[in-house]
Amino acid sequence: MQSPFKIALAVMNSAHNIIVRMHDNDGLIGVGEGVPSRFVTGEDADNGFESAKLYAQLLIGKNPLEIDSRLRELEQYMLKNPAIRCAYDLALYDLLAKHAELPLYALLGGEKKVLYSNRTIGIDEPDKMAKTAKQHVENGVKALKVKVGTGRTEDLARIRAIRESVGSGVPMRLDANQAWDEITAINILTALAEYEIEVCEQPLPYWNIEGLKRVRERSPIAIMADESIFGAHDAFRLASLGAVDYFNIKLAKSAGIHGALKINAIGEAAGIKCMLGGMSESLIGVSAGAHLICACPNISLHDLDSPFHFAEEPSIGGVDFQPNGTVTLSDAHGHGADVKPEWMEKKKNSSQ
Repeated sequence: MQSPFKIALAVMNSAHNIIVRMHDNDGLIGVGEGVPSRFVTGEDADNGFESAKLYAQLLIGKNPLEIDSRLRELEQYMLKNPAIRCAYDLALYDLLAKHAELPLYALLGGEKKVLYSNRTIGIDEPDKMAKTAKQHVENGVKALKVKVGTGRTEDLARIRAIRESVGSGVPMRLDANQAWDEITAINILTALAEYEIEVCEQPLPYWNIEGLKRVRERSPIAIMADESIFGAHDAFRLASLGAVDYFNIKLAKSAGIHGALKINAIGEAAGIKCMLGGMSESLIGVSAGAHLICACPNISLHDLDSPFHFAEEPSIGGVDFQPNGTVTLSDAHGHGADVKPEWMEKKKNSSQ
């Protein structure tokens, strides 16, 4: 990464993503990416890589176009591992779209759109965060996502400084990354209501679903689940309780597009809007996510800016992502992204 990125859960210094390139007998290649995260999915790069090799052996020789069967086999073979299964899921969907000679959004039944992602600001001193926010807005960014969660006084100071810096009319989405308890969350969100906050993401620990419901009932700001929602079962439970206003779908949590479609369907049926968020995806994962958004109008918020945190982008092709948050899809078959050949060669040489 270009520089350390701080959130309430951890300080992120680097990305160790898993890339899958799936070859078929017709000479086509499907490309997928997974982002293992010890503090979210319970995976890391080392055990993730070993899991990826086991999954590969399971799939060799089977029909990659039978996506439901292939993904069910992966899920039944080994418990959890959503980020690694995500890499295979994206590769399978990319390969299927290439066989159909369609962009992925068309395969999924969507339409090509220009998307607008927020830009994310990590935890720092209030004046530094305000300066970064102002630069983004001056560059044309339409919405900001702000990391919080180190304490009431500090969080209030950060949000106040950012709002004073960018002025009114710029939506601000907060992400506490599980940092608060119920009383603290209600207290802080009530105090922040005057600063035009659109939504607060995961104010409580992931396991406290009933607490999310109580916070939502008392908060003047909409509540979003992130670490509390991985798959369709979580979505159903949250919707049944009326615990949140938004679901944050992340491909690394939902094990890819297949699971994300189920979460979105439950949200849409329950009147719950979704965000498509991310971990530390390159343009491979972000491109797949952008195509999914174009097929799911209920995914109304877009948090896709992880490639901007990379010191070096390892991928080529895919979406065109501008610093102002504008995301434009291509008409290439599949999601259109792949690993740069020179990057693969460099990694191959470094491992010898």
